[in-house]
Amino acid sequence: MTITPTTMRRVLVTGGNGQLGEAICRAAKGSINHYTFATIDELNICNRADVERYIVENKVDTIINCAAYTDVEGAEDNIAMAYAINSTAVARLAEMCKRRKIKFVHISTDYVFGGDRERRAPYSECDPTAPLNIYGRSKAEGEVAVIEHDGIVIRTSWLYAPWGKNFVLTMLRLGREREAVSVVNDQRGTPTSALGLARAIVLMVDTDAIDTMRGIYHYTDGGECTWHDFACEIMQQAGLACRVEPCATKERNMRAERPAYSVLDTARIAAIKGIDIAPWQERLKEVISLINR
Repeated sequence: MTITPTTMRRVLVTGGNGQLGEAICRAAKGSINHYTFATIDELNICNRADVERYIVENKVDTIINCAAYTDVEGAEDNIAMAYAINSTAVARLAEMCKRRKIKFVHISTDYVFGGDRERRAPYSECDPTAPLNIYGRSKAEGEVAVIEHDGIVIRTSWLYAPWGKNFVLTMLRLGREREAVSVVNDQRGTPTSALGLARAIVLMVDTDAIDTMRGIYHYTDGGECTWHDFACEIMQQAGLACRVEPCATKERNMRAERPAYSVLDTARIAAIKGIDIAPWQERLKEVISLINR
């Protein structure tokens, strides 16, 4: 779509070397705006003074916060760190942005929901949160602070990319190494390519859509599946003969409880002009194609 510039934004992307940060970096090439990508080594969002100084020195007027503690199992042991990054630091960023009149976009997760096993209706932005684990609780607490300070929350789910550590890359590796893998078949959600989410974020920034956005939005790819379904599709698209055998979550002996159902309703964000919600199978095809180059 044609993008008509108003004034150039100076956009800071925190977590700049993560899955989504890297995807935004690629999506923003040729943008009308100036994007800066800060890694944790360059900018620790838990250090308030450093963040304030960075914002002033770089004349930042928009922040996309991709920085997060995302180790779901690890958060059960590292509770203080999870809350420091996902809640306390986010609250400070949100307050700072409101005070300085900076647009603030914060990335969150489907794990803020409880995911009742019998549920079959996608979660809307208005549904109450009920996280089951430390990761989800810390992210939910961060969301509250963002909304209280007039920021924007974008929830997503089952995020993956051609780089980093994620389910797709793990399945591809195991599919080449083993004759069979076992994957849980009782958790249902939506795989989401970081590439598509990144393009949506850049579009919302570059078209100034974020100036009129308020509150919480859900962005995922289209459709839903179980992790087992997802793994089967990965193997099929990659041309791997590895068998994918179903198992129950309880067989995994994981400390952090996961939602059995966490599909998100994307109707609100899909109403923004230019946003493209494609089937998750199509997005997966794009990512596997990039991996195989």
